[in-house]
Amino acid sequence: MAIQIESDLKDILLKIDNKLDNLQTDMTEVKISIVELKKDNQRLEEKIDNTDKKIDASAKNLEDKIDNIAKSLEDKIDNTDKKIDTTAKSLEDKIDNTDKKIDATAKNLEDKINAIDKNLTDNIQNLAKRVDNSEFINRGIFIGLIVTLLGGFAKFLGIIGN
Repeated sequence: MAIQIESDLKDILLKIDNKLDNLQTDMTEVKISIVELKKDNQRLEEKIDNTDKKIDASAKNLEDKIDNIAKSLEDKIDNTDKKIDTTAKSLEDKIDNTDKKIDATAKNLEDKINAIDKNLTDNIQNLAKRVDNSEFINRGIFIGLIVTLLGGFAKFLGIIGN
């Protein structure tokens, strides 16, 4: 039995030794895998860092472009505001000048209308005097005609003698 225990023990120890060798091989493979993972991790971190730097640079570039565009737009808006103000002032001046011209023209027209009104009033008064004179003469002629007709009628009837 002693031999058998030794042989069983020897087999068990061999099996344990094989298993330890397998474990050691597996551990070596695990260590190699860990080293490879660390290298991969380091490469990924470097790529992430590079990507972060690129993103930061792109973001800064975009911010600069946005700032330039905003400044350009503000300048254009300011220029447009100045042009609008200049145009508005010019239009106000033109309107004021037009109002002055209209006022002067209206005063001139009013003076002409007043002169024409005075001239027409004088002409109407002269015509009224002429019409009054004509009416007076026509009345005189009409009365004379009536008196003549009455006289002729009276002579015809014999009321008046030769």
